[in-house]
Amino acid sequence: LPLKSTEDRHSEATMKQRFFDVRGRAGVGRWTPAPPKPQQQEQPLRRQRKTLRSTTRRLKAVGDYVVAGDIGGTNARFECWQLGKGKEKELVLRKKYPTASFGTFIDALLQFESDFKFEVGADDFEKPKSAAFAAAGVVNAHKLCKMTNLNWTISANEVQTKARWRRARVLNDFEAVGYGVLALEDESAASNGEHHHLIHSAPVSPKEPKVVLGPGTGFGQAQIFWNEKTENYKCFPSEGAHGDFAPRGPDQRALSEFIEKQKGYCELEHVCCGPGLENIYEFLSGGERRPAPDIAEAALNETDVRAYQAVVMFLSILGQEAGNWALRSLARGGVYIAGGITPKLIPILENNACLEQSYLHKESRFSQVIESVPLILITNDDIGLSGSCWYAIGSL
Repeated sequence: LPLKSTEDRHSEATMKQRFFDVRGRAGVGRWTPAPPKPQQQEQPLRRQRKTLRSTTRRLKAVGDYVVAGDIGGTNARFECWQLGKGKEKELVLRKKYPTASFGTFIDALLQFESDFKFEVGADDFEKPKSAAFAAAGVVNAHKLCKMTNLNWTISANEVQTKARWRRARVLNDFEAVGYGVLALEDESAASNGEHHHLIHSAPVSPKEPKVVLGPGTGFGQAQIFWNEKTENYKCFPSEGAHGDFAPRGPDQRALSEFIEKQKGYCELEHVCCGPGLENIYEFLSGGERRPAPDIAEAALNETDVRAYQAVVMFLSILGQEAGNWALRSLARGGVYIAGGITPKLIPILENNACLEQSYLHKESRFSQVIESVPLILITNDDIGLSGSCWYAIGSL
């Protein structure tokens, strides 16, 4: 037989070593080389496309659209924002629709989508990547809300199936106000920002609880607590305004008895919201009833003594409840008053300290604790929309 070259012997030795490594012992009978390793199969085309889409989606995060909504009994307000780098965002479209013009919430939303598509053009239109809607009513798991003062049901699942939007969340209206507080540029803006009016000054402590409350058509309330796991705040809505009214002093006790004779009981919202202001005026005037806007205007213009007295009692009750929440939550992150009524009464607050005095409650054994909690009036009408936008971006 011809002699084998050094290269041939080396190749054969390598193949034998592979054989011994696989079998663990010398082969029985004739030696056979180990089978070659199977070639790695290519990814299915569907998986390649899915990976490409996810990569593209990450690259297109800058430029994505988010939608915020604030749905009230009279109007449905929507905003569309386009995201930029970092925390930057640009307002694309803002619309307000009368709720009476639409049979359902989804009808109003589809109208907004149509207006949005027209605004940006068909070529640049994309479905929003995330949306959040604030609504007055009890919200179930951020997915469903049957509104209190409107025959509408807001369903996140319906938004996803009928409008085919990817993400949708539903918030309690004052939960959205709470997130609107978090949307402020920084904590110092709470005392010095153009959208705020400081009622009682105290340091705003970081990571401490916050409270938002405010009278409008009803009396919304929510608490905000720091979450160490997420390193951010989380807002928890409350229906505390439907708890019993705790009157302070003989005039308020007489007011409570007046409401009880009419309604059978007296809850806080009966005396601290728009209709509540009307109830107070009716009590003070001996039965005459006026719309809340008229009462506020007469008080501001000092054309009706009873109107002024009603507003002062109204603000005192609001201050009491703010002080109670400062104690309940030890809200050293601040107590924030929102709603559509109180900002209109700032001229009265500048000349009458009734709200701050009732808030601090000097007669209380814990007045020093309340003094350590700042009280801030929010004057921004779009705070709920800001909170919805903040939440929608955070859901991406």
